[in-house]
Amino acid sequence: MNNYSPAAQERVRDAAYDAVEKVLNSMFEPLNRHALTARWHQACEAMEKHLEAQDNGEE
Repeated sequence: MNNYSPAAQERVRDAAYDAVEKVLNSMFEPLNRHALTARWHQACEAMEKHLEAQDNGEE
């Protein structure tokens, strides 16, 4: 069960989408492996928060 308000859920979703978009855009930038890995981990954490915010306790 989540304790996120609808507005907070929307902010978390937007942050997750932005983080994933940043990773995808990084594929066309000259980044080193460490920087790309850091962006990937940020995206995974943001998506985890997004999924947690959507959790309503049902399977």
